[in-house]
Amino acid sequence: MVNYLMYKRTPPQMKLLGIETQISPSLRNRLGSSWAQLFRDEVLPILFRKEDDYAALYGKTGRPNFSVARLLGLCLLQEWNDLSDQEALDTFSFDVRWRYALDVSDEGDYLSRRSLVEFRRRLATKDPDMKLIRSVFDSIRDSAIDALGLSTSNQRLDSTHIVSNIRLRGRVALFTNTLNLFLKSLDEDHLSRVPAAIREWHAKEPEGWFGLGPAEQKARLQELARYLHELILVFEKDNLGEPYQLLKRPFSEQCECSQDNPEEPKIAVKKKTEGPTLQSPYDPDASCGHKGPGYSVHIAETCNNDKTEIITDYEVHGAARSDIGKTLPVIERLDTAGHKPDTLFADGGYPSVPSALKVKEQDIEFITPVNRSRLADEVVGRDQFQFNAEGRVTQCPQGHKPVDHRILSAHNTTGRSLHAVFKGDACRLCTMLDQCPVRAPNHRNKGCQPRDTVGDFRLEITPELRLRDQMYVLQQTTEWKDRYRIRSGIEATNSELKRAHGIGRLRVRRLVKVCFAVACKVIACNIKRWAKTFLSRKGIPGGPVLASLAARVVLWIDVIRGVLLKTGFVFAMRVTGTVSGTV
Repeated sequence: MVNYLMYKRTPPQMKLLGIETQISPSLRNRLGSSWAQLFRDEVLPILFRKEDDYAALYGKTGRPNFSVARLLGLCLLQEWNDLSDQEALDTFSFDVRWRYALDVSDEGDYLSRRSLVEFRRRLATKDPDMKLIRSVFDSIRDSAIDALGLSTSNQRLDSTHIVSNIRLRGRVALFTNTLNLFLKSLDEDHLSRVPAAIREWHAKEPEGWFGLGPAEQKARLQELARYLHELILVFEKDNLGEPYQLLKRPFSEQCECSQDNPEEPKIAVKKKTEGPTLQSPYDPDASCGHKGPGYSVHIAETCNNDKTEIITDYEVHGAARSDIGKTLPVIERLDTAGHKPDTLFADGGYPSVPSALKVKEQDIEFITPVNRSRLADEVVGRDQFQFNAEGRVTQCPQGHKPVDHRILSAHNTTGRSLHAVFKGDACRLCTMLDQCPVRAPNHRNKGCQPRDTVGDFRLEITPELRLRDQMYVLQQTTEWKDRYRIRSGIEATNSELKRAHGIGRLRVRRLVKVCFAVACKVIACNIKRWAKTFLSRKGIPGGPVLASLAARVVLWIDVIRGVLLKTGFVFAMRVTGTVSGTV
């Protein structure tokens, strides 16, 4: 048996007689003035260069693969237009623009749905971190930024909520689907060990919560929780893989088991759950956050450019994970790509005291609202104290100088941090003591007022707290608010991704597939913006006329070349000789 390498690189040379030679000159002119021209000239060569990275997806025996570059291009165009698999394949076969953009001739204009699905399955299996599609995103982003001459010094960051292809119908439906999924995964031997009551319930194909009142739903939920517990105990020592782990997960997250009577444990369903709880057994990676169940997508893009803006980074994770601290991974990826911003705009969900300081340490101006309770006008803030270059206090607003700086325990925490120590006698005589943020001595009786204490006062002066107070003071100014207005523009990008590209409701499940779909939609959005700006620049006076004439000339050259090839090389030489002799 002869072994063939399944992976086959696509020849990057364009077709001599492409699809554009089969249409009229006017349509050819319109085709050259559409997005398909930029996709063919700029995006398709990038996909050709990335093909070898996907060779690991294929084995060493079997039929050679369909062009990887064109498969990737098809996935991008599919998410660009938010189409199903069959709709994308039909458009690929019958839309001239798609075939022109992907440089597909008549013999390659058909692709089966199985080939498309199998390509995505291989990609999800071999590259679960989705590094390959991330590399495509990086290359297209860099090319678009260079071609459009955009600046990445100012960027903005925001997150948006998305949902995978799951139904969300409450805990009764969640328990029911989890039980059914587990029971369907069992073979006959394991199924015979299932309690008779559960087998009978499974055979009736219950409809979940529909049509049940509150009291009936509560009783049904209690019954399903007991079924979960019974099955967990029955198959505790069996290695049944993911279905069994999914069976345990909703019980541990949603239920409580009392072991007062081991023979008849009391099962109770929690009134409220917290954390990354299971939302659907068909998509265990989805979780529930304050915006709802599903996933969160972080989007960073350029801003303050006169032209269009380009998305520079994306990240996907479960909806239960907070936005706090997600700024640093974004900056790290942008720095690696050479697009580290000088100024970063973000909403109030991103900054934390430690992360804001780390962003500042990277010489990035972090313009974002900080979360701190508003102080009364008469209250003295930490920002009104004077500090030296080393971050030590030189004097308070009343002119009192500290007597020492020590590492002491922080307020209501076991951690220790730097404090400025002030003479207690001076603080107790100060008229601003009641409005000052300094802390009174700890060794005092309950209810003792600060002026009646004995000992020195102290003020916590960690760099994180000082930065938070400084940022809070700045965000009260009109200048800061005027600069921060640019951040709201990224809400339009989130709306565009949801409205035009369908990122809000995906057709896939599981984190790996969700990441691939999101990446394709983000890349498609960048290509669309790139093409729109590129075509607007081409719209100069006389441009369409010149383009039409050029298209006609090229068309006639292609027709003449085709005639020469069909009539034979000898005839072509004769024509060439005759013309030369005439001249």
